Amino acid sequence: MNETHYHDMIRRETDGFVKASRFQTEALDSAHPFRLWLDQVESLLAEHPLPAERLSEAVCGLFTHFGELTPLFPRDVLYLLGGECLHYMPDEEISAYQELDELRFSAEDRGKPFNWTQAKASLKKLQ
Repeated sequence: MNETHYHDMIRRETDGFVKASRFQTEALDSAHPFRLWLDQVESLLAEHPLPAERLSEAVCGLFTHFGELTPLFPRDVLYLLGGECLHYMPDEEISAYQELDELRFSAEDRGKPFNWTQAKASLKKLQ
């Protein structure tokens, strides 16, 4: 699992959140701050390579300004972006993701393929 794979996962998970949010907020005016946030994130997701630092800043903005929506945001993205995004995760959740990373490193050391989704499902702490 390399950086490109992580970026693809970040794009996929974040894009799913954006699409679901657009559907749920289509009655809002296009100038509504949340709709503008969605536009900003879509624009960042379209960039290649992924501007992870700017996306991280945007995600932190979601947690700061639209806190009621944060339970819907994909936790994988918070962990994979790291940095300031980790402040929005409890220590127990970070520890569980670190355990997932250890499983990944172990698989890589043995030359085995690693499936993030399957490994995550095996950890009851992340469900």
